[in-house]
Amino acid sequence: VFERLARHCNKFAKLIPMSFVLGFYVTQAFQRWWGQYTSFPLPDNLMMVISGNVHGTDERGRLLRRTLMRYANLSSVLILRSISTRVRKRFSALEDIVEAGKNLFGRNRSTGLLFKVFNTSL
Repeated sequence: VFERLARHCNKFAKLIPMSFVLGFYVTQAFQRWWGQYTSFPLPDNLMMVISGNVHGTDERGRLLRRTLMRYANLSSVLILRSISTRVRKRFSALEDIVEAGKNLFGRNRSTGLLFKVFNTSL
């Protein structure tokens, strides 16, 4: 049964060139990847909305804006981990993301202050 099927397919293999099939496959794979890449929002637009809507020139407003942008950047990294192999290698585990955040924002800074400030009533 398999041999008959293979001969039948081989008979019609000359009608469709292999370069056409390969080009179709590459186009579909790239379109799927590009659709994933362009579907997630960039943090720039969110930053403009946050800076326009979170008011206050005091420490509380500044901390709130900064914390919201940190969460936005974290979500971008988590999304990019599923798309890019380079980002996946750099942040292979969630602990790598936490460690990068500690190195970037300083090890001595207390994050408990942020949670205490924002869990109080407005």
